[in-house]
Amino acid sequence: MCVQVITALGRTWHPEHFTCAHCNQELGTRNFFERDGRPYCEPDYHNLFSPRCAYCNGPILDKCVTALEKTWHTEHFFCAQCGQQFGEEGFHERDGKPYCRNDYFDMFAPKCGGCNKPIMENYISALNTQWHPDCFVCRDCQKAVKGKSFYAMEGKPVCPVCVGVDEDE
Repeated sequence: MCVQVITALGRTWHPEHFTCAHCNQELGTRNFFERDGRPYCEPDYHNLFSPRCAYCNGPILDKCVTALEKTWHTEHFFCAQCGQQFGEEGFHERDGKPYCRNDYFDMFAPKCGGCNKPIMENYISALNTQWHPDCFVCRDCQKAVKGKSFYAMEGKPVCPVCVGVDEDE
């Protein structure tokens, strides 16, 4: 009489009794995982115990990204606006969503009073708005007014010469 037995988890089992604790499928010689002393088939183990991807909700079986207090498949951690994966410059967060630098500033940064593009670094505050230093110029002659006196016309700076005022008086 030849009886097959399986030795696993520190015990000896009849093959028909060595089953997944969740689906009761015989494990036999299949890969299995142990949790709290109980065997699980590979699919059930991952579905029950693996971390879940914040994007697709699928189990994470390999490399993952942990960010924004969530876990993600590496291929599912991307900009919420354009869908591009993040490079070395990382990401910016708004309302729990990750954004690439360009989309973040396009969507959420204050806009320049001169060119209406996002202000990402140094700026000048004047006339109740913000300006790139290179955009803070006279509305009429386009010469820089930074550090000089100017007049406001229609929300734009205008130099004294273009207004017709002699600065020496």
